[in-house]
Amino acid sequence: MDRFLIVNADDFGRSEAVNAGVAEAFRKGILTSTSIVATGPAFASAIALVPQLEGLGIGIHLVLDEYQPVLPPSEITSLVTKSGRFRSRGRQFAKLAADPRTRDDAFREWDAQISKVLACGIKPGHIDGHGHCHAHPRVTETVVALAERYGIAHVRMPVEPVAWRPEGISAPRFASKLALNFASLRSRRLWRGHLSFPQYFYGFSDGGRLTGSAVRRIAQAAPPGVSELMVHVGTSNDEQPGFETGYDWAGDLGAVTAFDRAAFEKQFGIRLITHIGWRP
Repeated sequence: MDRFLIVNADDFGRSEAVNAGVAEAFRKGILTSTSIVATGPAFASAIALVPQLEGLGIGIHLVLDEYQPVLPPSEITSLVTKSGRFRSRGRQFAKLAADPRTRDDAFREWDAQISKVLACGIKPGHIDGHGHCHAHPRVTETVVALAERYGIAHVRMPVEPVAWRPEGISAPRFASKLALNFASLRSRRLWRGHLSFPQYFYGFSDGGRLTGSAVRRIAQAAPPGVSELMVHVGTSNDEQPGFETGYDWAGDLGAVTAFDRAAFEKQFGIRLITHIGWRP
Protein backbone atom coordinates (compact mmCIF):
# COMPACT_ATOMS: atom_id res chain seq x y z
CA MET A 1 0.00 0.00 0.00
CA ASP A 2 1.22 3.48 -0.80
CA ARG A 3 1.88 6.10 1.90
CA PHE A 4 0.07 9.43 1.92
CA LEU A 5 0.44 12.48 4.16
CA ILE A 6 -1.90 15.40 4.81
CA VAL A 7 -0.10 18.40 6.33
CA ASN A 8 -2.78 20.64 7.87
CA ALA A 9 -2.30 24.06 9.48
CA ASP A 10 -4.87 24.84 12.16
CA ASP A 11 -6.29 28.28 13.05
CA PHE A 12 -6.44 29.93 9.60
CA GLY A 13 -8.06 33.29 10.37
CA ARG A 14 -6.57 33.61 13.86
CA SER A 15 -4.26 36.50 12.96
CA GLU A 16 -2.59 38.18 10.00
CA ALA A 17 0.66 36.39 10.91
CA VAL A 18 -1.06 33.00 10.85
CA ASN A 19 -2.72 33.77 7.53
CA ALA A 20 0.60 34.81 6.00
CA GLY A 21 2.20 31.68 7.45
CA VAL A 22 -0.40 29.43 5.86
CA ALA A 23 0.16 31.08 2.47
CA GLU A 24 3.96 30.77 2.73
CA ALA A 25 3.85 27.18 3.98
CA PHE A 26 1.63 26.20 1.03
CA ARG A 27 3.60 28.08 -1.62
CA LYS A 28 7.11 27.23 -0.42
CA GLY A 29 6.75 24.09 1.66
CA ILE A 30 4.84 20.87 2.18
CA LEU A 31 1.57 22.27 3.58
CA THR A 32 -1.41 20.80 1.74
CA SER A 33 -4.38 21.84 3.86
CA THR A 34 -5.65 24.29 6.47
CA SER A 35 -8.70 24.66 8.70
CA ILE A 36 -10.39 28.03 9.05
CA VAL A 37 -11.81 29.59 12.20
CA ALA A 38 -15.15 31.25 11.40
CA THR A 39 -14.82 33.56 14.42
CA GLY A 40 -11.12 34.31 14.05
CA PRO A 41 -10.08 38.00 14.30
CA ALA A 42 -8.46 37.72 10.84
CA PHE A 43 -11.23 35.65 9.24
CA ALA A 44 -12.01 38.25 6.56
CA SER A 45 -8.42 38.44 5.36
CA ALA A 46 -8.17 34.64 5.37
CA ILE A 47 -11.18 34.50 3.06
CA ALA A 48 -9.57 37.11 0.81
CA LEU A 49 -6.42 34.97 0.56
CA VAL A 50 -8.17 31.78 -0.51
CA PRO A 51 -8.44 32.59 -4.27
CA GLN A 52 -4.65 33.05 -4.32
CA LEU A 53 -4.04 29.57 -2.87
CA GLU A 54 -5.46 27.31 -5.56
CA GLY A 55 -5.13 23.65 -4.60
CA LEU A 56 -4.98 24.25 -0.85
CA GLY A 57 -7.43 22.04 1.02
CA ILE A 58 -9.67 24.01 3.39
CA GLY A 59 -11.59 22.56 6.31
CA ILE A 60 -13.57 24.05 9.20
CA HIS A 61 -11.87 24.47 12.59
CA LEU A 62 -14.84 24.21 14.96
CA VAL A 63 -14.41 26.14 18.20
CA LEU A 64 -16.01 26.12 21.65
CA ASP A 65 -13.38 28.01 23.62
CA GLU A 66 -11.05 31.02 23.35
CA TYR A 67 -12.78 32.62 20.34
CA GLN A 68 -16.03 34.57 20.28
CA PRO A 69 -19.17 32.63 19.26
CA VAL A 70 -20.92 33.35 15.98
CA LEU A 71 -24.39 33.24 17.51
CA PRO A 72 -25.60 35.83 20.01
CA PRO A 73 -24.64 34.62 23.50
CA SER A 74 -28.30 34.73 24.52
CA GLU A 75 -28.97 31.85 22.10
CA ILE A 76 -26.27 29.53 23.48
CA THR A 77 -26.30 30.33 27.19
CA SER A 78 -24.95 26.93 28.27
CA LEU A 79 -21.69 27.57 26.37
CA VAL A 80 -20.81 31.11 27.45
CA THR A 81 -19.93 33.11 30.52
CA LYS A 82 -21.81 36.19 31.70
CA SER A 83 -19.51 38.29 29.53
CA GLY A 84 -20.70 36.41 26.43
CA ARG A 85 -17.43 34.59 25.72
CA PHE A 86 -16.92 30.84 25.56
CA ARG A 87 -15.91 29.15 28.80
CA SER A 88 -12.32 27.98 29.26
CA ARG A 89 -11.52 24.71 27.54
CA GLY A 90 -11.42 22.58 30.67
CA ARG A 91 -14.72 23.93 31.98
CA GLN A 92 -16.33 23.66 28.55
CA PHE A 93 -15.35 20.02 28.15
CA ALA A 94 -16.62 19.22 31.65
CA LYS A 95 -19.88 21.03 30.87
CA LEU A 96 -20.30 19.04 27.65
CA ALA A 97 -19.98 15.83 29.62
CA ALA A 98 -22.42 16.83 32.36
CA ASP A 99 -25.07 19.07 30.81
CA PRO A 100 -27.17 17.83 27.84
CA ARG A 101 -28.11 21.41 26.96
CA THR A 102 -24.55 22.09 25.87
CA ARG A 103 -24.79 19.50 23.10
CA ASP A 104 -27.84 21.25 21.61
CA ASP A 105 -26.15 24.63 21.87
CA ALA A 106 -22.96 23.23 20.33
CA PHE A 107 -24.97 21.96 17.37
CA ARG A 108 -26.49 25.40 16.78
CA GLU A 109 -23.19 27.24 17.23
CA TRP A 110 -21.22 24.91 14.99
CA ASP A 111 -24.00 25.03 12.41
CA ALA A 112 -23.62 28.83 12.42
CA GLN A 113 -19.83 28.56 12.10
CA ILE A 114 -20.08 26.27 9.06
CA SER A 115 -22.81 28.45 7.54
CA LYS A 116 -20.61 31.53 7.89
CA VAL A 117 -17.81 29.84 5.95
CA LEU A 118 -20.22 28.59 3.28
CA ALA A 119 -21.66 32.10 2.89
CA CYS A 120 -18.18 33.26 1.87
CA GLY A 121 -18.11 30.80 -1.02
CA ILE A 122 -16.02 28.09 0.66
CA LYS A 123 -17.24 24.54 1.19
CA PRO A 124 -15.14 22.88 3.90
CA GLY A 125 -13.53 19.63 2.80
CA HIS A 126 -13.10 18.32 6.33
CA ILE A 127 -13.94 18.97 9.98
CA ASP A 128 -11.52 19.36 12.87
CA GLY A 129 -11.70 21.27 16.14
CA HIS A 130 -9.90 23.73 18.38
CA GLY A 131 -8.44 21.67 21.21
CA HIS A 132 -9.95 18.70 19.33
CA CYS A 133 -13.37 19.66 20.68
CA HIS A 134 -14.98 17.91 17.70
CA ALA A 135 -13.80 14.55 19.10
CA HIS A 136 -15.35 15.02 22.54
CA PRO A 137 -17.40 11.86 23.22
CA ARG A 138 -20.60 13.84 23.80
CA VAL A 139 -20.60 15.57 20.40
CA THR A 140 -19.68 12.73 18.05
CA GLU A 141 -23.27 12.45 16.81
CA THR A 142 -23.39 16.23 16.42
CA VAL A 143 -20.40 16.12 14.09
CA VAL A 144 -22.01 13.38 12.00
CA ALA A 145 -25.30 15.32 11.77
CA LEU A 146 -23.54 18.50 10.65
CA ALA A 147 -21.33 16.65 8.19
CA GLU A 148 -24.38 15.02 6.61
CA ARG A 149 -26.27 18.32 6.54
CA TYR A 150 -23.47 20.04 4.62
CA GLY A 151 -22.07 17.14 2.60
CA ILE A 152 -18.71 17.05 4.39
CA ALA A 153 -17.20 13.58 4.11
CA HIS A 154 -13.92 13.89 6.02
CA VAL A 155 -12.92 14.48 9.62
CA ARG A 156 -9.74 14.52 11.71
CA MET A 157 -9.18 11.56 14.01
CA PRO A 158 -6.75 12.92 16.65
CA VAL A 159 -5.36 9.61 17.89
CA GLU A 160 -1.56 9.81 17.79
CA PRO A 161 0.26 6.47 18.10
CA VAL A 162 1.09 5.85 21.76
CA ALA A 163 4.57 4.69 20.76
CA TRP A 164 5.21 8.06 19.10
CA ARG A 165 6.96 9.81 21.96
CA PRO A 166 9.46 12.42 20.71
CA GLU A 167 12.44 13.37 22.83
CA GLY A 168 11.67 16.17 25.21
CA ILE A 169 7.92 15.57 25.48
CA SER A 170 6.81 16.40 29.00
CA ALA A 171 4.96 13.96 31.21
CA PRO A 172 1.84 16.21 31.34
CA ARG A 173 1.80 16.48 27.54
CA PHE A 174 2.10 12.71 27.17
CA ALA A 175 -0.70 12.23 29.72
CA SER A 176 -2.88 14.67 27.75
CA LYS A 177 -2.20 12.67 24.61
CA LEU A 178 -3.31 9.44 26.28
CA ALA A 179 -6.47 11.14 27.56
CA LEU A 180 -7.27 12.49 24.09
CA ASN A 181 -6.69 9.09 22.53
CA PHE A 182 -9.04 7.45 25.03
CA ALA A 183 -11.73 10.14 24.57
CA SER A 184 -11.54 9.75 20.79
CA LEU A 185 -12.25 6.01 20.82
CA ARG A 186 -16.02 6.57 20.92
CA SER A 187 -15.74 9.01 18.04
CA ARG A 188 -13.82 6.46 16.00
CA ARG A 189 -16.55 3.85 16.54
CA LEU A 190 -19.42 6.20 15.72
CA TRP A 191 -17.79 7.97 12.78
CA ARG A 192 -16.76 4.77 11.04
CA GLY A 193 -19.14 4.23 8.16
CA HIS A 194 -20.27 7.87 8.19
CA LEU A 195 -17.06 9.85 7.79
CA SER A 196 -13.63 9.18 6.32
CA PHE A 197 -10.55 9.92 8.41
CA PRO A 198 -6.81 9.28 8.10
CA GLN A 199 -5.69 6.11 9.82
CA TYR A 200 -2.78 7.84 11.56
CA PHE A 201 -2.29 11.24 13.19
CA TYR A 202 0.81 13.17 14.24
CA GLY A 203 1.49 16.61 15.66
CA PHE A 204 0.02 16.46 19.15
CA SER A 205 3.29 15.55 20.86
CA ASP A 206 5.08 18.25 18.86
CA GLY A 207 2.23 20.77 19.16
CA GLY A 208 3.55 24.31 18.64
CA ARG A 209 7.13 23.04 18.75
CA LEU A 210 7.61 21.29 15.41
CA THR A 211 11.09 21.05 13.91
CA GLY A 212 12.47 19.98 10.56
CA SER A 213 13.96 16.87 12.16
CA ALA A 214 10.54 15.96 13.61
CA VAL A 215 8.97 16.28 10.16
CA ARG A 216 11.69 14.04 8.79
CA ARG A 217 11.08 11.38 11.46
CA ILE A 218 7.32 11.48 10.88
CA ALA A 219 7.80 11.10 7.13
CA GLN A 220 10.02 8.08 7.75
CA ALA A 221 7.75 6.53 10.41
CA ALA A 222 4.32 7.00 8.81
CA PRO A 223 2.90 3.54 8.00
CA PRO A 224 1.28 2.55 4.71
CA GLY A 225 -2.06 4.33 4.30
CA VAL A 226 -3.08 7.92 5.07
CA SER A 227 -1.55 9.99 7.86
CA GLU A 228 -2.25 13.55 8.97
CA LEU A 229 0.32 15.93 10.44
CA MET A 230 -1.15 18.87 12.40
CA VAL A 231 0.93 22.06 12.38
CA HIS A 232 0.54 25.66 13.60
CA VAL A 233 2.30 28.11 11.32
CA GLY A 234 2.79 31.87 11.42
CA THR A 235 5.27 34.45 10.15
CA SER A 236 5.84 35.69 13.70
CA ASN A 237 5.20 34.63 17.28
CA ASP A 238 3.47 37.90 18.18
CA GLU A 239 0.00 37.06 19.50
CA GLN A 240 -2.97 39.23 20.34
CA PRO A 241 -3.84 39.75 24.01
CA GLY A 242 -6.13 36.94 25.10
CA PHE A 243 -4.82 34.64 22.36
CA GLU A 244 -1.44 33.71 23.83
CA THR A 245 -0.48 30.07 23.37
CA GLY A 246 3.28 30.07 23.82
CA TYR A 247 3.51 28.24 20.48
CA ASP A 248 6.51 28.75 18.22
CA TRP A 249 4.41 29.58 15.16
CA ALA A 250 7.46 30.71 13.18
CA GLY A 251 9.27 27.52 14.16
CA ASP A 252 6.48 25.37 12.73
CA LEU A 253 6.60 27.47 9.56
CA GLY A 254 10.33 26.86 9.28
CA ALA A 255 9.80 23.13 9.79
CA VAL A 256 7.34 22.74 6.92
CA THR A 257 9.23 25.05 4.54
CA ALA A 258 12.51 23.24 5.14
CA PHE A 259 11.47 20.82 2.40
CA ASP A 260 10.56 21.30 -1.23
CA ARG A 261 7.33 19.46 -1.98
CA ALA A 262 8.55 17.39 -4.93
CA ALA A 263 11.86 16.61 -3.26
CA PHE A 264 10.06 15.62 -0.05
CA GLU A 265 7.83 13.14 -1.86
CA LYS A 266 10.78 11.65 -3.72
CA GLN A 267 13.08 11.45 -0.71
CA PHE A 268 10.60 9.80 1.65
CA GLY A 269 8.46 7.89 -0.83
CA ILE A 270 5.31 9.53 0.48
CA ARG A 271 2.65 11.44 -1.43
CA LEU A 272 1.35 14.77 -0.11
CA ILE A 273 -2.44 15.09 -0.39
CA THR A 274 -5.46 16.93 1.06
CA HIS A 275 -8.32 15.43 3.07
CA ILE A 276 -10.44 15.19 -0.06
CA GLY A 277 -7.55 13.85 -2.12
CA TRP A 278 -8.19 10.24 -1.17
CA ARG A 279 -10.89 7.68 -0.67
CA PRO A 280 -10.85 4.83 1.89
